[in-house]
Amino acid sequence: MPFATEQKIFGFKKEAARGVAESAPSKYLAVGIESELNYRTILIPDDKIRGGYKDRFPSAPGIKEGVGTLSSIDVEASTVGDLLLGCMGSVATVQPDAPNSPTVYRHTFSPFNGLAMPSFTYFVDRGLSKKRYPLTIIKKLALAGAVDGKALVNADLLFKSEEPASAFVSSHGSPKPLMFFQTDLKIDGVTDLDVRSWSLNIDNGSVVQRTLNQSRDARNILSPGKFIIDGGFEIYFESETQRQKFLDVNSAAVNIVLAGDIIEDTFKNQLELILPEIRYTAYPFGNIEGLLGATATFEAHFNFVAGYAARAILTNSTAVY
Repeated sequence: MPFATEQKIFGFKKEAARGVAESAPSKYLAVGIESELNYRTILIPDDKIRGGYKDRFPSAPGIKEGVGTLSSIDVEASTVGDLLLGCMGSVATVQPDAPNSPTVYRHTFSPFNGLAMPSFTYFVDRGLSKKRYPLTIIKKLALAGAVDGKALVNADLLFKSEEPASAFVSSHGSPKPLMFFQTDLKIDGVTDLDVRSWSLNIDNGSVVQRTLNQSRDARNILSPGKFIIDGGFEIYFESETQRQKFLDVNSAAVNIVLAGDIIEDTFKNQLELILPEIRYTAYPFGNIEGLLGATATFEAHFNFVAGYAARAILTNSTAVY
């Protein structure tokens, strides 16, 4: 009897010691059906010539590698924080009004300037078997929001190895996705009502480190390169101000605010993505459903006044990450 992919369970736990597998997940993610963690071996072919032999001789065992994708995750204030921490690497938490709103916390996620991004152990129950994946690093997040749906995020993962895991039971809260009608996209500090969709990619440049460590698995997963942060939006033309900034190579600022329900007092579950300085890489005249529009793309750059290229500010009821 085969196993249904819809029955798969994805869980994770932040590692107390880097690369040391956790015994069970502490949190769970509702993901798209294409989500998977793939652990595979690479064969080293035998390509030598041996006179009259035209048969292929046995290959030698090569490296093992682990890559994964978590697709179509709803952006929820209660769950997106772990993904932001994993990809951006640094978080500072405060209570904006502890005396009057003690259950409200504000987390500011920023690009981490060190080599070692936070590590997790991920768990997958496929029905057939239960596996865990220590030293899992979130390499890239791709966030997006359309004019008629939920805000979604995809995550690209790198991990060290695959191990058997003990049985676990998932626990999921009531879905509270941040929606299109809760999205406020601001360009240069002003809400722009002509934007139809948006996207933002955050890549921390993580790569696998391999050494002669008496193992076919990687020794570590590190982030030695620069963050690559880019994105774009579809927009109907009402003016050429932003297109002229593209042509003149002048900067703009983009803020994307997704506000959900009330936590306490006037504080809402909210995600704010702040890009104080972008440079457009494309801003063409085009067609959007019969109307003049543009599919603009941009890169986020370091802003000397703000002191950063990108930040994500998440307000929710989670005390610590």
